[in-house]
Amino acid sequence: MTAPNVDREEAAILERRKRRRVALIAVLALIIVAALLTPEIIGGRTGDPRLTTYSAEPQGARLLYELSSRLGWRVSRWTETGVPTADPRTVVAILDPAQPIGAIETHWLLERVRAGSGLLYVMSGASPLNDSLHVKRSLFGGIYESTAAGTAESAPVVSASETLKARHYGANDSTKTDDEEPRLTAECSHATPNGGGLPIWGDQMVHLFRFDWTRPRPSGTVVFARSLLEEGARDTTARRSATAAAGFPVGRGRVVVLSDADLVRNDVLRVCRWGLDVVTVRMLEYLASGDLARDRILFDEYHQGFGTHPGTMRAIAQYLSRSSSGHVLLQALLGGLVLLLALGPRALPAHDAERVERRSPLEHVTALAQAYARVGGTRTATTRLLRGVRRRVERGARGDASLTANESDARFLAEAAASRVLADDVALVRRALGDALSRRDFEAVGAALQRIEQSLLTQRR
Repeated sequence: MTAPNVDREEAAILERRKRRRVALIAVLALIIVAALLTPEIIGGRTGDPRLTTYSAEPQGARLLYELSSRLGWRVSRWTETGVPTADPRTVVAILDPAQPIGAIETHWLLERVRAGSGLLYVMSGASPLNDSLHVKRSLFGGIYESTAAGTAESAPVVSASETLKARHYGANDSTKTDDEEPRLTAECSHATPNGGGLPIWGDQMVHLFRFDWTRPRPSGTVVFARSLLEEGARDTTARRSATAAAGFPVGRGRVVVLSDADLVRNDVLRVCRWGLDVVTVRMLEYLASGDLARDRILFDEYHQGFGTHPGTMRAIAQYLSRSSSGHVLLQALLGGLVLLLALGPRALPAHDAERVERRSPLEHVTALAQAYARVGGTRTATTRLLRGVRRRVERGARGDASLTANESDARFLAEAAASRVLADDVALVRRALGDALSRRDFEAVGAALQRIEQSLLTQRR
């Protein structure tokens, strides 16, 4: 095979690889674009999953906002940080908040409810508000019990159009015309084609979570909706019928708790044959009645993600300064910082205090002997040895203060020479005091002084 043929084959292989890469990149780009443009689908539903009154999509709560307004409520939204400001004429609506409500916010909210405000609460997951209201949502759901729709235990069920007219126009309002009832009824009946349901519920029945009380049920509780246990349910400990929505008094105020957000979603309220619009009206009427007349609903949209939220550092600062667990964490952080400063490297390394090691007496004697040996100081060494012998032999005896040290040494040797046994040793010591000696002779001087000391000590005993 010639070289040109080889070059053409390599070029063809490179061209095929290039086309494959281009095709792969195009397929990946198509997948990414399709993912970005495809709407979010949750359980057969599309759009924003938050239960917010700003959303008119299937999962939103815009219909609840407009329904309240048409019933005569003064509706508004809360998008500021902190706890919604509520007076005894206000009902605060917290609808399955996307951002959980903190313990401090729960405390202040319930304080205002006890003072006379109302609370419409759609339960979320593990929220401090659940614990404070002593309710717990079950992990299992059931079928909405239509026989209890919109009832306050024994209140009669009326149509949604009658309730809307009675609240919006008034029972004796002369401005109402005969053609208004057909218009309202038509709006309800044509809300969905053929009065249909939702694709997420294949049996076209409303499925709701249920909740239980963690304490004895409060007195004066009104049940608005129940959830029936589905056939074939595996939870044998669950009751056949449980509460799905109920209202009860808290102090001077009133609270309505809903176990499931589907009770007030747009795509559920618009299906008239389920009658959940009536249930919603009954709950609003319960919140409006009582010792204090309430005519304002404040929807909490801050915890749905709207409004100005603090940054990360500000949120951390609020947590560390306002909550008890934050205080504990802050103290632990400060303690850890102190520990790091204590164990970490220092700008100026620490030095141990200088310690001068002192010689032991034996080391001192050895060093002194070596020094004397180097300079041949046998006379000085003999003098030191002799005075040591005198100190041990004359212990406790008074010496003559008029004599010098050398005279005292001579007198001591004279007394020792009186003994014939020590005459030779004394003569050797006297010679060492006058002349320098060799190493061997100096060793003999040491032995002579040792014999003198032993003999004199023996005599004194």
